Amino acid sequence: MKKKASPSPARDLPFEIFTWSQVRDEVKAPGNREDDSDRVLVLTGNVVMPYDLGLDFHQGIFAQDDDDEPPFTGLIVRGNLTVEGCVLNWENDFGPFLQVHGNLVAKRIAIGGARIHVTGDLTTEDLVAVYNHGSVSVGGNLKARTLASHYSFKVAGAVDAHRYLGQDSKVFAVAGGVEDVKDPYEGKGVFVPSVVRDGRVDLEKVRARLAAGKPVARDAFTSIREAFRQLVAKKIAEPDKVKSLTLEDKGLTSLPEELFLFRKLEKLNLRRNNLRTLPEELGQLTELRELDLRSNGLLELPESIGELKKLRVLDLEANCLWRLPESLAGCVELRRVNLVNNPYAYVRWAFGSWRKVQLMFDFPEVLTRLPKLEVLTFEGTPLRTLPTRRFDSTTLSKATVLRSLVTHVDPELHGQLQVDVERSREKAAAYIGYWFKPETVRLESFYDAKADRYDFAEVLALLALLLRINIPTAAPYEESLEKFRVQSESIARHLDWDGDKPRHVHALFGALRDAMGLLGEPYPGDALIAGLRDVFAARAG
Repeated sequence: MKKKASPSPARDLPFEIFTWSQVRDEVKAPGNREDDSDRVLVLTGNVVMPYDLGLDFHQGIFAQDDDDEPPFTGLIVRGNLTVEGCVLNWENDFGPFLQVHGNLVAKRIAIGGARIHVTGDLTTEDLVAVYNHGSVSVGGNLKARTLASHYSFKVAGAVDAHRYLGQDSKVFAVAGGVEDVKDPYEGKGVFVPSVVRDGRVDLEKVRARLAAGKPVARDAFTSIREAFRQLVAKKIAEPDKVKSLTLEDKGLTSLPEELFLFRKLEKLNLRRNNLRTLPEELGQLTELRELDLRSNGLLELPESIGELKKLRVLDLEANCLWRLPESLAGCVELRRVNLVNNPYAYVRWAFGSWRKVQLMFDFPEVLTRLPKLEVLTFEGTPLRTLPTRRFDSTTLSKATVLRSLVTHVDPELHGQLQVDVERSREKAAAYIGYWFKPETVRLESFYDAKADRYDFAEVLALLALLLRINIPTAAPYEESLEKFRVQSESIARHLDWDGDKPRHVHALFGALRDAMGLLGEPYPGDALIAGLRDVFAARAG
């Protein structure tokens, strides 16, 4: 049955029309709650469209001659599809599906809630996917100059593109499916200025420009490292004149080697990057007075930091430091040290696994040996212990330990410290809410769907960490047990949101219940262990 004429330029194509019930088994694109009577357009053979292909309901090829007729819900191309214009979908929440049984080649692709499934390769200049209700699935390779998306793609083959995944992420070059995480780009280094604001790429504006046939990407891309090298090129002739340098929010995972040419630097701002470690070359910057390392996910400092004899201010807030090197005592001019929020919220991401996470439970005694220390701040750091010696500094004016796990203070030994022990129990229980939640205990974190196999190692490592934090600080554990009950309910609800997957809930909480024997061995007779057995058993089935 041929489709009647429509207002789309594609009206002359030899469409066939089938009901959803007739093609349901053929369709691989995710469903949109189609009714059996909904209609699907089908083209057989290789198709070339020398114009845009719209993927919005009731428009273009999906326009209805009669509003009382069932709607068109998708297009199947049983062959290769070439679109010389833009594959375009304006509606963010939904849209018809496009299924191509061969390869899809399009000049541009700009979609929202539409669903695209390509059996072969997908090739385009620029691809933007707005919001998160749509989907793109590719059975072969995906090749694009730029790929900007609020949601991830399923690609069986290799991806080749400069990829931006929305929000505050950077752009990364992906070649052969391998992402170059060491050489990121800022949005402004890849996309035209009109679609970048405050460091973010506005995907709605990208879609509008692609729909209008306007460029969204620069002629040449500049990575953060290359931009730094260009900056260096202007100053390298006289590096000793550079006293201050800001590399804030540059997506750096390592420091450019050119940085260490500036031996006269006095102030270095590396705030809000992704630096897990720092090179020993840092010790070459011996003129540094201020070093800002806030919000990096740092795991440790290099031993060479002790070479910074003139350092006065060290900002380590919002990292994941679990110890400080003894060499820090060499920073004899250090006045201010900020250790607020270590670890920060992204602790698991920073370490790469709950099995690798380490926390700063012990007070770094090296801080007591800084002769000119004036201000020291711990807040939200899970210290269990306080120093075993007094501070050497005679100029210490403020030293605070707030929202920690400390439960005892020696008034004589710790008279220089302001310690809040009243909130320690509350803080210990709070970690349960931070980490034992649906976002971290996800189905894919413990279940391999292809192998139909469970692996609870990550979840059990998280539980062991929470036990170590709460025992004995949170005793007698009423608040901790209530947190575990509430969070367990939330996790179970997310795992079985549609009521069809109770076995995953039973398996998870059965494993947690059974693990309490081994995990409880370091805490014989502890009430939290006994209470948790009951909490987990209630959901183990």
